[in-house]
Amino acid sequence: MKKPSFKVGDKVFAKVKGYPPWPAKIIAENGKKYNVEFYGTGETGVIKIEDLFYFKKNKQKFQRPLKRKDYLDAFDQIEEAIAEDGGDGDETPNVNDSTSDMSSVSLNSSTVSLNTSVKEKKGVKRERTASTKSEATPVKKSSRLTRSEEAKSEDVVTEEKEPSVTPAKKSPKSRVKKDKEIKVDESSNVETNESVPEELDQKPDNGNEENEPVKQETGKNVLENSAPVDVKIEIVSDQHLKYNISYGKHVKEMKSIYKERSVEPREDYIRQVLPVQLPSGIMGGIKLHADWPLKFDNEYDRAVYDESVAQNALEAKVKILSGDTSLTSDAEKFVSDIGLSAEEIKQQSLAKDVKLRTARVARLKQEAELVSLDGKIKNCLGLDKADPKEAIGYLEEMNAIDFDDVMLKKHLHIVEMVRRLRKYVGNTKEWKMTDDSLTEFSSQAEKVRSKAEDVYAKFKKVVKLPENSTSFFEGFTELVSQFRATCKEMDMSETEIFVLCAEPRSRQAFMDRLDEKETQEISTEEEAPINGAEELPAGRS
Repeated sequence: MKKPSFKVGDKVFAKVKGYPPWPAKIIAENGKKYNVEFYGTGETGVIKIEDLFYFKKNKQKFQRPLKRKDYLDAFDQIEEAIAEDGGDGDETPNVNDSTSDMSSVSLNSSTVSLNTSVKEKKGVKRERTASTKSEATPVKKSSRLTRSEEAKSEDVVTEEKEPSVTPAKKSPKSRVKKDKEIKVDESSNVETNESVPEELDQKPDNGNEENEPVKQETGKNVLENSAPVDVKIEIVSDQHLKYNISYGKHVKEMKSIYKERSVEPREDYIRQVLPVQLPSGIMGGIKLHADWPLKFDNEYDRAVYDESVAQNALEAKVKILSGDTSLTSDAEKFVSDIGLSAEEIKQQSLAKDVKLRTARVARLKQEAELVSLDGKIKNCLGLDKADPKEAIGYLEEMNAIDFDDVMLKKHLHIVEMVRRLRKYVGNTKEWKMTDDSLTEFSSQAEKVRSKAEDVYAKFKKVVKLPENSTSFFEGFTELVSQFRATCKEMDMSETEIFVLCAEPRSRQAFMDRLDEKETQEISTEEEAPINGAEELPAGRS
């Protein structure tokens, strides 16, 4: 069965698993595939030829009544591009192209038999691919004829109307022969020039329609077919969605506060899915986001959206697992095959959890190192004796730490210590020092002051002060007071404050607390059987 062929500049529909056929432009050949650029998003991808379809011929079949802005923009852009430079990717002659001249050529008879012309033209077809274009046709304009159009034009065009020929890549002989045989079998008579492409192209397109559902592929192949905006399928766990629901309820209780907070960063992907196992054993995915990109004015609106999305996804999963598969046929809401097994998904989710916890532990270790250096510096620069050289080394280590404002708010004493060191001179009046020793100490003390200035300058870069602050330390102490008051309002324990890695009311802090609680519960459950066995009376053991 004949497959369509495309060239650079053609405008097409490109099918990607989990998405409606999307308007795109061929930008390069890539072996048996094509590189395309998607209209409406500007993203690029590598698409197999069986997942590409002529735009004009399939517009009515593929266009859907979606309200997504990028989808609507894609159709506006591709139609504008076709109007400007052609290259619509349709086998049917375009009335705007120079090939439309063919429709005006008179026929010597009302019926033209293809059977009589196939053998005569085989030699010609093996040597070249014919293209017709007028002298005024723009360079970018698509003017290539398909094989069926060549067969038609060579039968009906007189020598006066002989089209110009553009050399093209030679086709394999066997494929040419096969295409010719298909044409002869499918249609023996052609009544007019305009009817030839429609009759001859109908069956090959029907063949493609039968194969329209994208074949189930491995994870590697899924990544090869780029999505219109983001090729990556991001797996979201049930636990993560439950956390979002809890956070949404928490935010609703303090609406006025979160309405004033800007949206916190999240890892968002258009292809975020909740995995669910289908009756066939294949792992599908419930799409979380119907609209893209996500835009919200404040943290409250975003949290409420996340809560709603999580509830809908979890409810849909319950329905699918109970046998209701109506959702699975909707490509707008469901990815039929995410290319991963249940075990791979489990390992991926576990790896993500481990990564997050590892990052949190690493951050707490940095904070602990910051506190440790504070103590070491103070020990180096005592009132009885001092070792400024060692203190300089510790200050350099402190400056190299990737600390943040939360670390500093939790440990105000560190900022106070560095602030005082900017004026450090030592207790030289009480120390009995020779002139040489005093000169050397004064030189080292100056370096201590310089290093302290460097660290303090980094504090200023890290901490965002209130607008009405008159000095850094004054503004910072005000922030610390607010920080402590918030922790008290939230009834946070010393342990919770100790492991805090973000602002107390932040989404990250809330999620961290849920994760810590979950981890503790799991640990308790694992220990319960052992402890329970020890406590059972002998008669019941």
